[in-house]
Parts: sequence; C-alpha cells; structure tokens
Amino acid sequence: MSDGDELAEATGADAWAAYLPGQELVPAYLVSRFAAQYRAIVEVMVEAQDTSLTGMAYGEIATQLRTWVGERTGSPEIADRLLREDAFVLDARLESLVRWGVLTRWQEPARTGEDFLRRRDRFQLTPTAARLHTFWTLELSSDEDAAADLTLAPRAIHDRLEQFAITLRERRFPASAAEFQQIITLHHGMAVAARTWQRSLAHALSGGPDPDKQEILWRTLQSYIGMWGEQVDTYTPAIADMIVELEPVLTESVWRACVRGALPEDAPDTVVDAQQQRWARTWEALGGWFAGTDGQARRLRRQLRDLVAPWARNMHILMDTGGALTRRGELLALARAIERAPDDESAWRMWDTAIGVFPARHLIIAAEGADEHSTPWQEADAAPITGRFREHGHRAAVGKRTKAIDNSVGREAARRSRAAALAERRAAEASLRARSGTSLAEWDALTQSELGLLLEFLAVARGRSGEQYRSAMTEDGRWRVSLTSPADGATTTVLSPGGRFVTTNWRFDLEPAVEV
Repeated sequence: MSDGDELAEATGADAWAAYLPGQELVPAYLVSRFAAQYRAIVEVMVEAQDTSLTGMAYGEIATQLRTWVGERTGSPEIADRLLREDAFVLDARLESLVRWGVLTRWQEPARTGEDFLRRRDRFQLTPTAARLHTFWTLELSSDEDAAADLTLAPRAIHDRLEQFAITLRERRFPASAAEFQQIITLHHGMAVAARTWQRSLAHALSGGPDPDKQEILWRTLQSYIGMWGEQVDTYTPAIADMIVELEPVLTESVWRACVRGALPEDAPDTVVDAQQQRWARTWEALGGWFAGTDGQARRLRRQLRDLVAPWARNMHILMDTGGALTRRGELLALARAIERAPDDESAWRMWDTAIGVFPARHLIIAAEGADEHSTPWQEADAAPITGRFREHGHRAAVGKRTKAIDNSVGREAARRSRAAALAERRAAEASLRARSGTSLAEWDALTQSELGLLLEFLAVARGRSGEQYRSAMTEDGRWRVSLTSPADGATTTVLSPGGRFVTTNWRFDLEPAVEV
C-alpha cells in the first residue's frame, strides 16, 4: 500500500468524490453474503408493485416471501426450513436494505388502540432499486427480441420522413409533430439494437476464441443480415437525401411550431424550449445515423463486415470439406482482403468476383463423340451442370473425412479442476476466519491448503522490522489481514501434513474488507 493509500485509509477521505460520483450502496444486496435472501425480498417487492403502489406491511412481506420461496423451490417444507429464525432473520435483512437505500420505510398512523399493539412499518422499493433489479433480472435474449420487433425500422423511418416533409410543406404542424414523434421512437429502437449488437461484438472479439464467442459472433451476424442489412442498405441513401433536403426548412421557428402542435395550448415556454431542443438533437442524431459517408448505419455495417474475417479464421468447419481439397487458405485470404477493403463498393466487388456473381460463362466439357470436337461453342448445345459439380468442382483429393480436434474433454476437466481448487480455497478461508482473533500457538494442526493460505496472508500483512502491528488488504480486495507481534517476541510451530512451519507467535485477525 502506498503512502497516498495509507493517508486515504487513515482520513477516510477520497479527493475524487468532491468532483465525481462516488459510492453507491444500492447494489450492495447483489454482492452480499446473503444475496439470495436479499434478492428474494426485492423480487417479492417488485412483484407487489404490479398490484399495489402503497408498499407492503411487515407481515405481508413475510407471508408473500414464504409463498414465493415455496413456488421457486417446489416444496413448502424447504421453504419452512429456509425461513426458520435460525437461518433467516427478516428484521435484519429489511434493516440492511433500508440502510443501503434499496427500501423506504415509514409507519402507518395509529387510528385505534389495537394499532398501537401491532407493527405498523410499511416498506416500498426506491425507484433506483426497482430499476436496477428489473435490469439485472432481464433475460439476455430480450434485447434480441426487441431488435426483431424493429425489422422494418429503416423503411418505416423513410415512410414517416416522407409524410413529415409533406406536412411541413403544407404547414400542418400538429400532423408534423405526430410523424416526428414516431420517428423518434423508431430511431431510439434502432440505436438500442445497434448498441446491443456492438456490446456483443466487443465481448466476443476480446481475448481468445472459444465456441461460445463464435456462437455469439455468428448469431449477431445472422441477426443483422436478417433484420437490418437489406433495410439499411436499401433506405439509407433515400433517408440521407431527405435529411439534406429538409435541413434548410427546419428553422428554429418551424421546430417551435411543431413542438407547439404536440403540446397543450397553455404549455409554458420552459417546457416548449426543452422539447424543442430535444427534437433538434434527435434530428441531428438521425443525420448522424444515415447521412454522410461515415454515418452510424454505415459504420455498423462495416463492423459486421469486418466480423467475417475473425469468425472465419476460427471456424474448424472450413477445414472439413468431405474429402475434397480444402479451400481454407483461399477463404482466409478472401476474408482478409474484404476486411482491408477501402470502402463498401470495393468489398462487394471482391465478394462478387470470388463467388462468381456474373453473367453465364462458357465451360469446356469433353465431347461425347469424336465428330463433335469441331463444333464451334456458339453453335453447341447447352451442357447440363450437375448439382454435385456446382458444389464440389473437380475432386482433387480422396481419403478419410478430415476431423477437427475435440478438446471438450480437456476443457471439462480444467473446469472441474478450477471449481475444486476454488472450493478448497473457500473452505480454507472459512477455517482461518474461524481462528481470527487468536494467536498461532493456540491453533490445531492445519491442512495443506490452510497452511498455504496462511503463508499467503502472512506475506500480505507481515510487519516491517520493529513494527508491532501491521494490517493490509489482500490482492483480491476481499479480506483485511492484521498481525500483532507478541510483546516477548515468542515463536511457535504450526503443524501440517507437509511438515512444520516455525514463525513468530502472531495474533492473527482476518476480517472481510467490506461488511455487507
């Protein structure tokens, strides 16, 4: 730990927090040791908001939680066991959620004498916590489903822009406002889908390739081609032309008239000004999507085009050609050439050249009879080309079918080994945590994994020469290790299956770095 870090720890101050957003405690329930219990409470509160906006009483939370746990575990007996007081303390969990800003707590007013004898606390999720939990529990496929609902978005934007231009020329500003509001919704949906695909691509292209990442790349490419590719390619030039055409018409007064057409007549000027600025920014963003040579639509298209090369490089299917001569080298060379193309037109020209998207060509085929060799090609009958010839061409190699190396068994063994090592470390941490606050001389024999973890902790927090007390945080930020040297400088021996470890008789303290 540096001197600056020690000073920050001692003073408890963070100079960054004076200028930038700092600590947020709302997500603490997701990383707590009792995260499953906290998430169950929050889930019950979220579901209750669908039927009531007045919060839930303490007794209602307990009842609904029992029902919720029973449904998820499939057994009321398991729910009863999990909700016993020795395993689950609802008061403490609610208190923590209130402290972290996940729940708001208030008391109902007492109207009768019985009200003074019962618990009148009510709880409600804060807006931030509700949005966070909804985001966290949202299915990963929902973004793809939302994108599928916008398959015709470019065409719809084009049609709405045409109507927007017509209503502007006729100065029917309420109708213009209605058309532009639809454009705003469609543009927002396109932007969300584009960001979703870009996040998926960024993850899949990072680090080394694996089957899951290859599947993400392939699914993203298929999704783009099926939903957006043709639409964006077809309508981008027309949309760009209309944006350029309408740009001089959309003056500040015209925008204001459109906004007025969408708002009540008595809307204050502050609301009109804010809406006008928002609509103008959306128009600029729309131009950034479709207009110019470097618009977002074209950039997204190039990103998906550039995806072909890394995807093709890692696909073993290119090596599996059913016994025929592999074209893997040629395909990789083609992918690299398309990736380095200076523009879209050049890339498409390379692709068309490679796959033969050209008018019919003449193919020389051996004649069946000797007298047919002298027949000119322009007079010869058309020769049938079989499907097998179109697919494979001349077979250049024979033999067994090429097989890709199967590393799945090794990967599974590695996963099991990592899981076992992690479980062994967690058990050693729990054992040393139980010995916290005692001297090493008081300890029983340690297992080999416990001794290894103790040596790691001693290396983290061992004091410098002459220091009586030393405290430091582990590299993973999970534990704070504190060592106190004995006043008499005594030593002790720690036993383990691998031998003996002689060291100072430290007083050993191990505490979680953050209490949640």
